Amino acid sequence: MTETVKISVIIPNLHSPIVDKTIESVLAQKTDLPYEVIVVGMDKWGLVDRFSEKIHFVQTEQPIPPGAARNLGVTSATGEYIFFIDSDCVASPEWIEMHFTLHQETDQPIIVGGGVDFPSQNYFTLADNISWFHEFMVHIEAGVKTILPSLNLSLSRTIWNMVGGFNHNPAGEDTDFSQRASSKKIALKFDPNPMVIHLPNRCRLKDLLIHAFVFGNYSIKANPLYWDKLKVPILLRNDFLSLLFSPLLAFGVIAKMLSFEKLPKKYWHTIPLVFVIKIVWCFGYAKKLRFNRVQNNCE
Repeated sequence: MTETVKISVIIPNLHSPIVDKTIESVLAQKTDLPYEVIVVGMDKWGLVDRFSEKIHFVQTEQPIPPGAARNLGVTSATGEYIFFIDSDCVASPEWIEMHFTLHQETDQPIIVGGGVDFPSQNYFTLADNISWFHEFMVHIEAGVKTILPSLNLSLSRTIWNMVGGFNHNPAGEDTDFSQRASSKKIALKFDPNPMVIHLPNRCRLKDLLIHAFVFGNYSIKANPLYWDKLKVPILLRNDFLSLLFSPLLAFGVIAKMLSFEKLPKKYWHTIPLVFVIKIVWCFGYAKKLRFNRVQNNCE
């Protein structure tokens, strides 16, 4: 008799050079819970093929955004719970058990986001990681968040159906997903224990700056509908002010990281580059604000 799948683990993949490490970490989980693994996307390196008997690979004919890949994975999933991990991450051995336990501890509708850790060998990659995941590092205390990143996420299928899928933007889809969940009174629960190690393939300054600009350009904070919900400061509600005061805004993020989030001292050497990354984010963000303003004036 075939055991009913309890959990579906979905991995969006676009030619990740370490997707095999991601799959290995998921298949090696210390759990008795029955689960399936679904990889969605493209794999020019052929790293997924050797797991063909253990996973389901949904190949796409062309590159698709990560949100679209996750949505496609859910359509193939049979589990009661949906877990997401990115193809540049390695799951900790009890990742599934820890996520699942958090869902069992409450009767309230929740989405769970886990902690993010990363190696420190490459300065640029480390600064990139800290820039985007300083709120979700493993030293951060558990609690309710306004946003959860999609690289380490779990929810029940019932909640997935309530919220709907991810949007198809190249970036910022997890912020949009989080806000739609919050609007339906679903708590966004962060816990550092179900941890993944994030290993992005960004190790050059140019890669970091392009990534920051794109993230700013696709931030939903540029949408006035989210300004009050996300407590977007006045300076970020105008494209000119976003550019003019970008150093001040970047300094504000750094101050928050050091004072409230208690960034460990061993990471302080990345602060100058994190500062630059946040300024570049403001430039991408201001471009989106300016586009929205021009478009509204034309209507």
